[in-house]
Amino acid sequence: MNARVPPGLFAAAVLVATAAQAQDRDWRNVTQGGALRPGIYGRIVARGEPPPVIYRQPVLASGTVVPASTKPVYLYVPPGQVRKWKQHCARWSACDQPVLFVRVDDSPSRWGQWRQLRESQWAVRARD
Repeated sequence: MNARVPPGLFAAAVLVATAAQAQDRDWRNVTQGGALRPGIYGRIVARGEPPPVIYRQPVLASGTVVPASTKPVYLYVPPGQVRKWKQHCARWSACDQPVLFVRVDDSPSRWGQWRQLRESQWAVRARD
């Protein structure tokens, strides 16, 4: 038996699934205002599903003891600040708080101008 699904019904099901997924992913940048976007850094508030993070465990810049019940703060910061968090935590007022760094896959810091320069250098080396 070959049952055929009407195209309109399939499109409606996809639309409903997409809308439900969008509701689970409401990530707001409270520092700059608006939704989480690549290149707009700040403190992120997650409603529903948490945003993707760089490290699974929260990072603490200071050596202070934080109660286990303290919820971590979500921050979207430039990659250089993630690597040297102790030097940059004061800018975000998060030195004494556990921090989870938000990962944004289309971030200009990940796929910006440096990648174009690197690929053009590789092309020149391949020609030689």
